Amino acid sequence: MLELRAVSKHFGRDAKGVKAVKAVEEVSLSLGQGVVGLIGHNGAGKSTLMGMIATLMRPSAGQILFDGADIVKKPDAIRRRLGYLPQDFGVYPNLSALEFMQYFAALKGVRDHARIRRLLELVNLHDQAHRPAASFSGGMKRRLGIAQALLNDPDILVVDEPTAGLDPEERLRFRNLLSELGFGKLVLLSTHIVSDVESIATELAIMRFGRLVAHETPDAVLRRARGQVWAASVPEADYAALRERVHVLQAQRQEGRMLLRIAHPELPCPGAVDAEPSLEEALMAQRYALQAEAA
Repeated sequence: MLELRAVSKHFGRDAKGVKAVKAVEEVSLSLGQGVVGLIGHNGAGKSTLMGMIATLMRPSAGQILFDGADIVKKPDAIRRRLGYLPQDFGVYPNLSALEFMQYFAALKGVRDHARIRRLLELVNLHDQAHRPAASFSGGMKRRLGIAQALLNDPDILVVDEPTAGLDPEERLRFRNLLSELGFGKLVLLSTHIVSDVESIATELAIMRFGRLVAHETPDAVLRRARGQVWAASVPEADYAALRERVHVLQAQRQEGRMLLRIAHPELPCPGAVDAEPSLEEALMAQRYALQAEAA
């Protein structure tokens, strides 16, 4: 469905006229249906990559193909079948939720007014349809954003940092909605919050400093991390010295001791036991292992 071939994006030039900032560098991916979590720290290049997929900016090099068509040369090939929710999604202050949806439906050439009602029901906003969208909570605005992104029944849904600023209940509701949408569509979800994709992603694309460092299933990440994450309880007096030589993932004080989760390739301290990693812990263990190899 979607294929990226050595896609790069550079911004700015140095004093010699050479392109200086490499936001995305030679990313290659082949994606089909399902929920793909695009994971990386802030500044890893996720939003830039999504902007190119959404045809908001052109790659400096490489190709992006949708069903075999080059979307740089033929952007309409993907725009008609794309839904996009940017990280900074705003609403018009004088429009109700229904009017907002009607406005975007007109822009997208959607004339099925029943679809607008169905989408507001899907995101649980049908009871708020006549309320000013500007008065919505952050979570309600994000759900309205998903509804507008789905107006044209897209084959690809691109969602950038969808749960930023949401409370835990709204985050859970939003994740469940995206998981349901992943059946029959490609949902590309960009986030630096691993828990947002832990339970719903069928694939992970992991970026670091503009480059794609891994493309695999969550199960593969977890399998590789087994034997590298440990649980331990140590006296508080021993904690500082231990922290100097191992990577502590979590630390909690309890009755004069420190309860720890540790990433380390071998037994980190006496009494430590092998622990089943969470996806976030597995990714952190992977990052520490790569750093150790580089050093």
